[in-house]
Amino acid sequence: MAAGDRVVFARLDLAETLGIWRHATGLVVGTHDETPSAPEARITVDVKFEGHETLLRYLPDLFERRENRP
Repeated sequence: MAAGDRVVFARLDLAETLGIWRHATGLVVGTHDETPSAPEARITVDVKFEGHETLLRYLPDLFERRENRP
């Protein structure tokens, strides 16, 4: 997952908990390498959903990529 990817929630219960529409499309606005020295480094992502504060440092597994559309 990289900056610029469009994503939706993989778990709809998380979207509801955060008060974001279940099928809203977000934009990955940043990534963070959380464990640079580990052999299997794990990243987290910052995701912006329109009308909501940016979700910071979430695990990418919580989202599914969607086709990027202009």
